[in-house]
Amino acid sequence: MSIKTKEDIIILIKEDEWMMSVLAAVKTLDLPDYWVCAGFVRSKIWDVLHQFTGRTPLSDIDVIYFDKNNLECIL
Repeated sequence: MSIKTKEDIIILIKEDEWMMSVLAAVKTLDLPDYWVCAGFVRSKIWDVLHQFTGRTPLSDIDVIYFDKNNLECIL
């Protein structure tokens, strides 16, 4: 598959049962303004562009969010 647009990436993700299950699991957390990002998307694109038959293993899945009602910084 050729990846030229964001729509192409969305199609790739929607067709990937595992990725959709991850997105569904994150949705259950009910986080405000959240994003699943970094390697989760990058690895999918990498695998498709290099025609890998298996998924590149991920050590973690990054989920970020912004809660305007909680601006405290905990270090």
